[in-house]
Amino acid sequence: MYIKATEAECLAYDAEVTAGENYTDGTIRWAEPMEIDGFNYIPVNEKYPTLLTTVTEMPMVDEENI
Repeated sequence: MYIKATEAECLAYDAEVTAGENYTDGTIRWAEPMEIDGFNYIPVNEKYPTLLTTVTEMPMVDEENI
């Protein structure tokens, strides 16, 4: 499952999970948001529920046009 939100919302969720998990020793953050068609996506961590919009899959990406 993925959060579909603004970049700022995704980065705030990443910061919440990263702080909660106290990532160190090589793992710097939970995940980096990926922008697709004007929306940002980031994986949901089941330990950190969210009220943001979620989707089961990210849209397909045409890697040749990135």
